[in-house]
Amino acid sequence: MRADMESWDYIVVGSGAAGSVVAARLSEDPGNRVLVLEAGGSDRNPLFRVPGLGFAAGAVPRYNWNFATQGIEVLGGRSMTILQGRVLGGSSSMNGMVYTRGHRAEYDRWAEMGCEGWGFDDLHPYFRKSEANWRAPSQMHGTEGPVRLRRADPRLPICDAFLEAAGAHGIEIVEDLNADHAEGLGWYDVNIDRGLRLSAPRAYLYPALDRDNLSLLTNTQVTRVVIEGGRATGVEAVSQGQRVTFHATCEVILCAGAVMSPKVLMLSGVGPADSLRQHGIAVVADSPSVGANFQNHPCYRPQWLCSEPVTARRHVTALGAAKAGVRYLLSRTGPLAESFASAGGFFKSDPSLDLADMQVVMLSALPAGGGARIRDLLPQRHGFGFTIYQGTPYSRGRVSLGSADPMAPPVVETGYFSDPRDLPILAAGVERIREIVRRPEIAKYVDREIAPGPSVDSRGSLIEAIRAGAGTSYHQCGTCAFGPGETAPLDLRLRVNGVAGLRVADTSVMPVLPNAALHAPTMMIGEKAAALILEDA
Repeated sequence: MRADMESWDYIVVGSGAAGSVVAARLSEDPGNRVLVLEAGGSDRNPLFRVPGLGFAAGAVPRYNWNFATQGIEVLGGRSMTILQGRVLGGSSSMNGMVYTRGHRAEYDRWAEMGCEGWGFDDLHPYFRKSEANWRAPSQMHGTEGPVRLRRADPRLPICDAFLEAAGAHGIEIVEDLNADHAEGLGWYDVNIDRGLRLSAPRAYLYPALDRDNLSLLTNTQVTRVVIEGGRATGVEAVSQGQRVTFHATCEVILCAGAVMSPKVLMLSGVGPADSLRQHGIAVVADSPSVGANFQNHPCYRPQWLCSEPVTARRHVTALGAAKAGVRYLLSRTGPLAESFASAGGFFKSDPSLDLADMQVVMLSALPAGGGARIRDLLPQRHGFGFTIYQGTPYSRGRVSLGSADPMAPPVVETGYFSDPRDLPILAAGVERIREIVRRPEIAKYVDREIAPGPSVDSRGSLIEAIRAGAGTSYHQCGTCAFGPGETAPLDLRLRVNGVAGLRVADTSVMPVLPNAALHAPTMMIGEKAAALILEDA
């Protein structure tokens, strides 16, 4: 394909949880010629297909952008790595396969900010359109969408014990974590179909690639949007070491994620004018908020050793691995057909709150110390842990350019815990989970706590432990947020203010981070974006 000689109606940059949706939906009209450009390579590695190997996918450097952050002042100047998939499907090819929407109030908050058309009742049809839920048909869930969902089923005593203990502690154990509970724990819905990960391209893009009007190029990194006379007319990219230009007659849609989408905009001349001029970039549209409003879910991971073989460690013994392998080969069931994230949900850091402000994901095995091989990542001892996220942080950060070199990494300032309210909230959430683990329903399996450890016995010492060990997640958003005024990077139809024919559709458009894993909300954004584009055509 001489892509530089061809013209497309729509160019979609990125094949992740939004890009795959946008491209597939636009190409349903045979009159639309659609091109998808993906910086990463193929998703055919078994790490991206076998759910039980998903924990290792993000550890392979070539499949991840691995953005190093600036030093985080509140954490003693420590840097973190912001994870984002660099492969067909983006992070949808390596996440925990958890499908959570977040409470309706999360989206009604967007509408209350003046974002008309973005309240939950406006968005619910797009959630339903994307999913084929395992439950009986209802107003709450869709049953005919591309994303087939089922309930997680790890069959591990430690997971059952945690939910039993949480229920005894006073947190409701619910059947559906997407049913707008103020607080609730249970089994996740997961996008696993017939024993295989159902990533966004597997659900949307692959079934559409037999259409003559849809094309996909991998290993093609977009470096800037070509803007002529105030209108996007295509993109420049590097493909197989060569610089190539792709032409678009209708629109360019950036679906590159909350770090790369603002980076591409700024390289294209859309962003804070003073900063762009410092890098020698001609200003097309002065948009100071491009790259600002960075949000993510900071987290902490407490861990315990077990006194009995009740965790997923049982599956990595010689006998356990053999049984799991045979079962998977014969029927695509068993441990290899399950996500490492099966049980968890949403809870309140303070029981007096009206709505959950925390997320918790149970980790049914202890990760090893790391290494270059999959076996280096496998648990060596029986134990378990949790990833505890602050679901609605107050802190904000920024993504900016370090230079005008399009292949140079962006500058990521997370802003984690820069608002003094955040650290105590996360600590309170961790305290509540530690209280649950002390209950007899799960304590009977516990040998000892290894993180933060028994010496951490006060709020102050726990905050210090979090400073030393806090982590991050795949849930970055907010850096190209839509809003009701011209000062927002995007208008309410996801169009870039100041440039015609250019939109953004990914997590970067969210004005406020919802208390949820972002896979389902991002596919919803893709569905709504496609509908808006088709309406405006």
